Amino acid sequence: MTVSFVALPLGLVVGAALGAVYLGLLWRAVRRLPHGRGGARVFVGLALARAALLIGTLAAAAAFGAPAEGMLAGLAGFAAVRLAATRRLEGRTPEGRTPEGSAWR
Repeated sequence: MTVSFVALPLGLVVGAALGAVYLGLLWRAVRRLPHGRGGARVFVGLALARAALLIGTLAAAAAFGAPAEGMLAGLAGFAAVRLAATRRLEGRTPEGRTPEGSAWR
C-alpha cells in the first residue's frame, strides 16, 4: 500500500473546511438557542443540517473512492480546526462576564 501524497493535503484541506462549516453551524445554533420561542426549532434544524453535512461528506468520499489515509487526514484537519476554535474562544463568556463562578466554564 502506497501513501498518496495528493490525498493527504487534499484530505487535510477538505477536513478543515468541513470543520469550519460544521463549527459555524454549531455556533449559529447555540447563539440562536436562547432567543425566544423559535430558538429550539433553529437548533434542531441546524443539528439536522450538521448531520447531513457529515453523512453527505462521508458518502461522497466513499463514492469517489477516497483512500483511507485521505480520510484520516480529513479527520486531522477537522480536529485541528476544532482545536483552534476552542483555543480562540477559551476564557470568553457572553456579555463580557468573568468566567469565575459562572456555569459557563
